[in-house]
Amino acid sequence: MLEQLLKTLVDQGQQQVVENPAIPNELNQQVIGEAGRSIVDGLQGALAGGGLSQLMGMLTGGGQQGQGSGLAGLLSNPMVQNIIQSFTGKLTSQFNLNPATATQVGSQLIPEVLGRFSRQVSDPNDSSIDINSVIQSLTGGQLGQTNFNDLAGRFAGRGAGGDVDGDGDVDLQDIIASVSGAAGAQRNAGGGIMDMIGQFMR
Repeated sequence: MLEQLLKTLVDQGQQQVVENPAIPNELNQQVIGEAGRSIVDGLQGALAGGGLSQLMGMLTGGGQQGQGSGLAGLLSNPMVQNIIQSFTGKLTSQFNLNPATATQVGSQLIPEVLGRFSRQVSDPNDSSIDINSVIQSLTGGQLGQTNFNDLAGRFAGRGAGGDVDGDGDVDLQDIIASVSGAAGAQRNAGGGIMDMIGQFMR
């Protein structure tokens, strides 16, 4: 999952970052890497906070979410707004970019990347990635027994699983609890996003 996301990020970052005269060339790789970190951290944070259904809705909707579709819908998504705010804050504090430039880059790059990525995830003709592999990646593979492509069966309590909330059955709350704990642990563990970005930008 991470590799597909970062490839998408590098492709989209060509125009928004590399070709942007407001961003010094020596910062291109760092800025794109920080965008990747902000996205992964934001998605993991959403899962850790119990936002499994919201994340699945965004990704399986091909970039369409509730209050509109495409980039407009993503921009109105609180999860995406939080990622944009985190990223733009880092652009100004860590890279000393002008706030207006940081806002423009964040508001365009993050939704474009997530929109393209979600279309890839929801494309039945693309077998390289699906919602199951995304969530397993965000949780560090700790939920190997859970198939998020077949949540209906899981909600009914069929198959292997655990009664995390102690109510006697395996339901949505159990799955959310499991995902939240695993995502929180993986978020604290971190990852080598910057190294992967460097490989893609060579």
